[in-house]
Amino acid sequence: MITYWPAVVRRVAPVAGLIALVAGGAMLAVLLVGDGDSVGSALGQSALAGLVCGVAFLLVVPVPDTVTAARTASHYGLSLEPAAARLPAVRRVTADTPGATAFQLADSVLHTVKEAQTPVVAEVLELGHGKVSLVCKTPYGPRVQVSIDLAVTEGKAVAVITCRPTVSFKRLDGGASWAISGMLERHVRVALHEL
Repeated sequence: MITYWPAVVRRVAPVAGLIALVAGGAMLAVLLVGDGDSVGSALGQSALAGLVCGVAFLLVVPVPDTVTAARTASHYGLSLEPAAARLPAVRRVTADTPGATAFQLADSVLHTVKEAQTPVVAEVLELGHGKVSLVCKTPYGPRVQVSIDLAVTEGKAVAVITCRPTVSFKRLDGGASWAISGMLERHVRVALHEL
């Protein structure tokens, strides 16, 4: 959890900087136009106001996300790490699968994931030639959209698992995408080795 916090702060720092800039600029405009303060005094006060807003944002946003990420990691039996703050969460699995087609692999992966029941599959969006798309539920975070792309070349299969929140504007998801991708990596590895 201690290493996750700085990763979250780094992710929200640009937004905090933008908030500080906007709040400071608005305060400067109010002080110069509304109150008629001197430029020096107005700059100092607006810089302080912007700094306070930016720091407040940096303190308020990462706390609930870190708590949620710790709970999510614990739920899935994982150790929280800084990679949990990155979106999308991407994992890669390779295996020898002589004679298997991409569709067989996709079907096997979907069957294994549904049978495991962890993570919980809320919806199957697509099952096709080398492609599985799902929506998974998480206990504490948002729903996670999962894309598993499978390619077969010369008897080797490569699966790329990509997880992200279903809500496109989310920059943090409490580690849900990372946890789901970690669980799916295990299931995909099992599915590929069973063929």
